[in-house]
Amino acid sequence: MEYDNAIDTLTAWAQISENVRAMVMTGSAAAHETHPLSDRDIEIYATDPAPLLADDSWWDQLGEVLVVERLATPGWHPARLVYYVGGKLDLTVIRAAVLPMIRHERPFTFLVDKDGLSGSLHVAAVRSSLPDEAAFQERLNWGYAAALMCAKAIVRDELWSCKIRDRDLKASLLTFIEWDHCVRHGLDYDVRFLGSRMRQWMDADVQLALEQCWAHFDVVDSAKALHASIALFARLGRSITDGLGFRSFNHDRVHREVEVILAMQPDPR
Repeated sequence: MEYDNAIDTLTAWAQISENVRAMVMTGSAAAHETHPLSDRDIEIYATDPAPLLADDSWWDQLGEVLVVERLATPGWHPARLVYYVGGKLDLTVIRAAVLPMIRHERPFTFLVDKDGLSGSLHVAAVRSSLPDEAAFQERLNWGYAAALMCAKAIVRDELWSCKIRDRDLKASLLTFIEWDHCVRHGLDYDVRFLGSRMRQWMDADVQLALEQCWAHFDVVDSAKALHASIALFARLGRSITDGLGFRSFNHDRVHREVEVILAMQPDPR
């Protein structure tokens, strides 16, 4: 895929489509921070999104399509994530009426602006949020529940189940990493999304600890990674608790239960 040609073609289509009122590029391309593997994020604002979602013709000629993810995205806006030979377009289809209310926290570029709204929209300051105690406790419980189930899967030599539970634990661990950084560095600290750009924003000691938190597909290595993951999880949990004045949690009790479970593991083959 040749991105410039694809974007030019898409822009020309949007200009002549009566249904499309605006088209906005976001992401790394709008910020001029592209990597050779960066995709292109495009928001298409339509008077009626339904016809665009039912029709593939406006995007399937932009390159050689490999696969496409058709996302309903409840609570947000539907999208078509199109993987082409040599590239990818993330196309989000949004009702045009909401454009004046859209909040962009990162650079964006209008490619089409039929209603003259570009001058009234500006990049909003990144502002993270911190949990209340109920949300913190929920995430804490989810993380440790995943850890306990991961330990059981290790003992049973159910490595696929172990990986699934480890994924759940890692989701809670990443949330703790984000919250901890915001507690210590302030709500203006940009923790990005899904761990992206982690080398830029994540503290070096956390990155170092994470190196021990993933395992090969075997029980011994999986147990080591679980130990490292819950050790970091507890450390971050205590930091968040102290920083936000939440009630303390007995991490050691959960860790002892993990050890009891792992002790049931047969000797390595």
